[in-house]
Amino acid sequence: MKLKKKLPSAFFLFFIMAAITKAQNQLPVINIISADTNTNNTQIIITYDLADVDSDSLEVIFKVSDNGGQTWLVNTDSATGDVGYPIIPETGKQIFWNYNDTINSFYKVKLIADDLFEINIQELVDQVDSMNLLVDLTFIQGIRHYTAGPVHIKEVKDTIESRFAKYGLQTSRQEFINSGDTAHNIIGRLQGHEDETQTYIVDAHFDGIAITPGADDNGSGVAGFLEVSRILSNYNFKHTIKFIGFDLEEQSPYLLGSYQYVFNGGIDSFETIQGVINYEMIGYYSNDPYSQTVPADFNLLFPDQYNVLVADSFRGNFLANVANIYSDTLRAKFDSCAAIYVPDLKVISMALPGNGEIAPDFRRSDHARFWDGGYKALMLTDGADFRNQNYHTANDTLGALNFTFMSNVIKATVATIAALAGIQHIATAISGINIQTGIPSQNLHSSGFKINLYPNPAENYIELKIEFWKTDDLSIILLNNHGKVLYKDKINLFYDNLIKIEVKDLKPGLYFLKLSDKTDSLVKKLIIE
Repeated sequence: MKLKKKLPSAFFLFFIMAAITKAQNQLPVINIISADTNTNNTQIIITYDLADVDSDSLEVIFKVSDNGGQTWLVNTDSATGDVGYPIIPETGKQIFWNYNDTINSFYKVKLIADDLFEINIQELVDQVDSMNLLVDLTFIQGIRHYTAGPVHIKEVKDTIESRFAKYGLQTSRQEFINSGDTAHNIIGRLQGHEDETQTYIVDAHFDGIAITPGADDNGSGVAGFLEVSRILSNYNFKHTIKFIGFDLEEQSPYLLGSYQYVFNGGIDSFETIQGVINYEMIGYYSNDPYSQTVPADFNLLFPDQYNVLVADSFRGNFLANVANIYSDTLRAKFDSCAAIYVPDLKVISMALPGNGEIAPDFRRSDHARFWDGGYKALMLTDGADFRNQNYHTANDTLGALNFTFMSNVIKATVATIAALAGIQHIATAISGINIQTGIPSQNLHSSGFKINLYPNPAENYIELKIEFWKTDDLSIILLNNHGKVLYKDKINLFYDNLIKIEVKDLKPGLYFLKLSDKTDSLVKKLIIE
C-alpha cells in the first residue's frame, strides 16, 4: 500500500511562515531629503522618506543636537507632523518644529525609525569569545603601578582608550593627580537614541599593586568590559551605556578613581545613573571542596547563602553578586538574566543593609563609591582572597584562570545590560542645518562624509567617490524603495575611495544608497532608468 504524505495544515503553515518572517525582519530605511528653515516663524521643516520591507508601522522619533551630536537633548516636544507612532512608510513625510530663536545657529537633526522588532538577546550573548579574553589578558597581565610599572599601566590605559575609539564610542579621560602621579579614568560612551540621560555603567579598575601581574586582579575585569563593549557597540539602545576603566583603586587612598568619578565631576549634569556593574576579579574558579572561604559573620548576615555553600562543601564554583538593599532590583535583574541566558553560571547573590558598612569586606571595590553616592551598583566577583590564593602575589597569572567561567560572567552581563538599556531594531538618519542661513543639510554633510554619485540617473553602472574624515571603515548598502537590501559591502577608504557598482540588472525606479559607520549615516537617492 502506498502511503500518502500528510501535509501540514494551513494554520500550521501560517505560523511557520510568520516565524520565518519574524526571524528575518529587516531594518527600516529612513532618509532625510531636506532640513529647511522658515526664519519668519522660526520653524524647521524636515522632509524625509521612510521604507520598510516588512510593511511594519513604525515609530519615528525626532531629535536635535546643539553640540555636533555629542548629545541630543534639545527639547523637541513641540514637533508635529509625521512623528510618533504609528507612521506608515512612504516618501515625502514631513516634521514641523518651532525652535527657540535664541539658540545656536548650527544644529544637527536626527530621525529614528523603530519597527519595534524584538531582538533576541541570546544572539548577543552567544557572541562572547573566550579567545578574545585570552588575547587581551595576555597583554594586560603585568605590573600596572605608577612606581613599579609606569610603562605598562600607560600601555593599558592607551589600549582601553583606543579600543573604545575603535568600537565607535564617545571616548574621554577624567584626569586627576595623586601624590604627583597623573591618573586617568578611561570612559567610553555608547550613546542612547531615545533617552540618553538614563545611563548604565560597566566598569573595572585597571591598576594593580607593585608585586603582581594582576591577571585576576583585575585584568580579568578589564578584559571583561572590553568584550562587553565590543559586542554591545554593534547595537542600538534606548539608553546610554558607559564603559569605564577606573584608575587607582589599589593605591592609598583606595578607590580613588571611582571617588573622583562619582564626587568630582565624572557624572554629566544631565545624566541619571540607573545601574552599575562593577567587575572585581571574575576569572578564578575551583570545583574542589573547601576551596571557598567566607568573611567573618557571613553565616549570620546571609544564612541562606551560607547553607548553599555548606551543601556544596564550600566549592568555589560560583559568581558572587553583591548589592546593597537600594540596589536589590538591579541584583534581581542580573540573577534573572543569568538564569535565562547563561544557565551554566551558578550565581550566589546577596544584598547588604545601608551601604555595606556592616561588612567592610564587601566594600573593597569601586561599586562602594556608587553606593556612597546613592546609586544602584553591583560587585560581581569570584571572591578575591576568599577563593584565589594567588591574590596580590606574583602567582596571579592567566594560567590560573578559568576562561569558561569568565565568559559566562560576561555573557550574563551582556544580557543584563542589553535588557536594561533597551536594545532597539532601528535605523537612523542625521543631517545638519544652519538656522541663520537656512542652508539645507545635504550641502553641509554634517555626518562627516560625502558622496559624489555619477551618473544619476544611471543605466548600467554607478561610480561613487567618497570623501571621509572620521574613519576609514565604511559599509555601503543599496536598497530599493521598499527597503529591500540589493547590494551590501564593506570598504576601507584607505585603499579605495572610488567604488563602481553595476546596476544594469535592476528595474527602472527609485533606489537608495546608504553609507554608514558605527555612529553616522548618509543616504543618497538613485534613479535607475
